[in-house]
Amino acid sequence: MRKLNRAGCCLLLMALPIATADGRGSATTQQLNEQVADAALAELAESGVPSLQIAIGFEGQVVFDGAYGLADVENDVAATTHTRYRTASISKWMTAAAAMQLAEAGKLDLDAPIQHYCPEFPEKRWTITSRHLLTHTSGIRHYADYDAELRNADTDEQRADVERRRDRDKLGEYARHTDVVTPLENFEDEPLEFEPGSAWQYTSLGYRVLGCVIRGAAKRSYRDAMREIVFDTAGMTDTLADDAWQIVPHRAQGYRMSGDDPLRRADMRDVSENLPAGGHLATAKDLVAFALAFRAGEFVSDTYLGLMSRPLSAAADPATAAPSWRDAIPSEDKYGYGVMFFPDGDRWWHGHTGRQAGASAIVLQAPDSDLTIAVMTNAKGWRGFISFSSRLRSIAETVLQDPG
Repeated sequence: MRKLNRAGCCLLLMALPIATADGRGSATTQQLNEQVADAALAELAESGVPSLQIAIGFEGQVVFDGAYGLADVENDVAATTHTRYRTASISKWMTAAAAMQLAEAGKLDLDAPIQHYCPEFPEKRWTITSRHLLTHTSGIRHYADYDAELRNADTDEQRADVERRRDRDKLGEYARHTDVVTPLENFEDEPLEFEPGSAWQYTSLGYRVLGCVIRGAAKRSYRDAMREIVFDTAGMTDTLADDAWQIVPHRAQGYRMSGDDPLRRADMRDVSENLPAGGHLATAKDLVAFALAFRAGEFVSDTYLGLMSRPLSAAADPATAAPSWRDAIPSEDKYGYGVMFFPDGDRWWHGHTGRQAGASAIVLQAPDSDLTIAVMTNAKGWRGFISFSSRLRSIAETVLQDPG
């Protein structure tokens, strides 16, 4: 542990050295610790991000766990390896893992109407299945652009309708929910944007409905199902629902970064309405533990794992993929069943990204080498989290796969 001063700010750095499974020894561990710390310090200084929490997994175990910067800037509280950050949309990967395990166990028919498991969500013009929800092909909308809708409204009646829906959605961002059913009320009566299965559109609201489906299929609350199926299985001891009212030890304070503007506190946001799609707190080490368990088949067998672990689009051919995987915008070429894909030359990384008020996060895994990287921070608007993850990837590959 050491203290360094940068730009007048005192930063407490913590890194937990962990020996590798095959006994590579202290030299490799020290090299990894030093290079990751140097990269993290440089990113803190260059970007102004408040803190970074980093974990790296290799060959089935966590080999690095470190934290840098401040979890609470106002009170000068250092980030540690126990600091809990918002997972944002990384929760979708976890939710999908639970749904697919229920499907393999025969408790969830992926092609049955979702009302078999979530009768609270009304039937639509077309049938929606859990497979549609998992793959973002349900036709349920994502977050609405109400400013654009107001600009395009032609009549006072249309503008009033947009304002009513906007105010309803905004109220939902401040309301505390203890279940996964009541949050559906904000959009359950809206028509689908397209026939399920005919198009692809990323939708957090669709994953909210999937949480209700899991509740029905598992015959227990979504929270209990996730704890039993995912968190306990993977040993994710620091992961829990992000409850705005609860006293949560080691919860990071959230901030917002915007261009050259000074760092400020994050927008107010109660994420309990969005729990299945992005409403958990976790550590980077827990995210790596989840990814390692996923790859090891601890959630589902190879058949279901293979279904989750390939992009939906038949055109997503690694041989023709762009040489850079830095573009993290999801699409049917970069998404499977709750899993995002990142083309990297002639191979793919899989994982998920997350951005939310007060948080940015990413977890990446190379299926061919079992290298896993997770990075979390307590700020939305950090533009470099993809490129920084790429830098960590290069460090880890060099040190761990070709030590010496």
